[in-house]
Amino acid sequence: MLCLCFPTAMTDPNKMIINLALFGMTQSGKSSAGNILLGSTDFHSSFAPCSVTTCCSLGRSCHLHSFMRRGGLEVALQVQVLDTPGYPHSRLSKKYVKQEVKEALAHHFGQGGLHLALLVQRADVPFCGQEVTDPVQMIQVILRCNYTNAIITSWRTLS
Repeated sequence: MLCLCFPTAMTDPNKMIINLALFGMTQSGKSSAGNILLGSTDFHSSFAPCSVTTCCSLGRSCHLHSFMRRGGLEVALQVQVLDTPGYPHSRLSKKYVKQEVKEALAHHFGQGGLHLALLVQRADVPFCGQEVTDPVQMIQVILRCNYTNAIITSWRTLS
């Protein structure tokens, strides 16, 4: 079972890594949000009538030197973002997407843990109905323990 945790012990005391995963419905803007967070174009993002992302992929920011000070020493920050397929997906089964996300979280964040789950929602879609709650239920099933303590919701528009 993968739990959300706060970044504490790092292998390098002069570097802090924050592990973040993106969750949301198809066409909610997860890949675009990931690109904005990383300041890059690591994730393919386009407006399409069906799901674009079909597998999880990891993007890493550059090291932000002098991000903070700890014990009198400057600490660099690196953000790792896991882009996930939409849930529900237009072509993949719910079971497949859940398994893909579980395996990717364990592979990429297994040792350090997941620090933050970002739920990306479209601002022009009403926040009601089963399709909208599906990503929240997936987060709950995959992360189980204390998942509500580390979820941030981002509201996106298509522009």
